[in-house]
Formats: sequence, structure tokens, C-alpha cells
Amino acid sequence: MTNTRLMQQLAPYLPWLIIIAVFVLFALLRATRKGLRQRVDEIGYHLFGQRGLFVWFWLNAPGVMLHEMSHAIAVLFFAPFGFRITSITFFHIKPLAERDARGRAMHSGSRQSLQLGEVQYVRPQGRIMSYVGDGLSGVAPLFGGIIAFIFLYWVATGYNLWDIPLDASLHLQILRPGWPLWTLIFAPYLILTVTSELWPSSQDWKGARWFVCTFLVIVALALFAFWHFHNIQQADVLAVSTFIASRINFALLILLALDLAFLIVAEMIVSALRR
Repeated sequence: MTNTRLMQQLAPYLPWLIIIAVFVLFALLRATRKGLRQRVDEIGYHLFGQRGLFVWFWLNAPGVMLHEMSHAIAVLFFAPFGFRITSITFFHIKPLAERDARGRAMHSGSRQSLQLGEVQYVRPQGRIMSYVGDGLSGVAPLFGGIIAFIFLYWVATGYNLWDIPLDASLHLQILRPGWPLWTLIFAPYLILTVTSELWPSSQDWKGARWFVCTFLVIVALALFAFWHFHNIQQADVLAVSTFIASRINFALLILLALDLAFLIVAEMIVSALRR
């Protein structure tokens, strides 16, 4: 009775709680991924000394390849507008210099950022499509990583990411009935590496910031105009937002569960190496 009464009291706020959960789960995922990297760095240091700090980058090699290929594919789409790839680099670790507002390199006493791959291209100056191409190329790894995650989740479980796998008794099913177990040998690792590298780097965001800001403003104005002239009810907008947020939360929960599993294994290895 108490639980039923509590659910009734929370019902009006449930859509907002689902939306807020997106940001909470994303923050938790960032924390677990950071903790996992710290433990991998420590394992690498114990085994290989200073060179062991590169272990995290080599573990994420598939994700780095997807990251750079996403950049390259986006550039190829704009080849009719004068875009041309000059070089694609994989597996060449080099320091990534931090720069100030004037573009000058800065020296920092903290751990230095490293870069494992790079795509360089040339394009015409001063054209609108050049800025559009820069923007889409900069954020391309985000879309490439999401597509790879959706595909790998299907490979691993047999389910689509947007279908929450519940049976008739509302019990969560990890695998589709009859789906082979051997896909769980490699798919979780590939999901980890592609999602570790799907977020555009600071350099990517720098090249894409004007396009992204302009795009968001246009989308916001379009949604406002659609809402104003078509008399859309707030409840409808909230229902759609809640549905989208629930699917994002499910994806984040999957990644969080994977992170925790890898984090436990890494912690066990670190504890053994410290003895």
C-alpha cells in the first residue's frame, strides 16, 4: 500500500525524473570510464613502466580507427565542394599540444594529452559549405560511434537498442532466445572501445563549434515555430521527450553495466599487482 501511494505521488514528476536521469547517468558513465582508464594506466605502468601509459590507447585502437574513419567519410561527402583528404594517420602516438585563445602552444605540468590518429584535409576558404563540412566532419565520430554501438548491441544480444528486452512476465532478457553466446566474447570489448572514442575531441569541437551552435539555434527556432503555429500541447512534447529519454537511459545503463564489469576486473588485477 505504501509503495502504491508513493508511486501515485511520484507519477506527475516521473517524466521529468526520466529526463533528468539522462544527465545523471551520463555523469556516472563519465566517472566510471575515467576510473577504468586510471586503473588501466596503473596496470600498464606496473607491467611496462612509462610506456605502459600507452596501453589505454592501444586497447582503444578499434575505436580510434572508427573515430578517424568517421572524420574521413564526412570529408569524402564534401568532395564535390572542394574538400580533399591529404593524410590519414593511425597508430602514431604523439603529444597533443594545448593551445591558448591565440592558438599558441601552452606547457602544462599535468598529464599530457596524446593523439593516436589524425585526418588532415584541405578545402576552399570563405565558403558556407566549407564551414558546414568542417562542422559535420568534426562531429562525425559521434554519429559513427552511435551507429557502431547500435550494431554491436544487436550482434551481442539479438535485440535492437531501442527495444527494451522484456518477456511476457516483464523479466529482463539479456539475449534473444536462441541467440549464440559466443558473440559476448568480443562484442562487449568492441562496445567499450567505440564508445570510449565516439566523443569528438576538443580540437574537433573547435572546428565544429560555429556549425553546431548555428544548427542548434535553427532547430530551436524551428521547434518553437512548429509549437506556436500548430498549437502543440505541452503534454505531447513532454511525452515525446520522455520516450526519447527512456531509450537514452537504457543505452546509458548498458554502457554503465559494462563499465562496472570491466572496472571490477581491472580493480582485481590492480590489487594483485600491488601485492
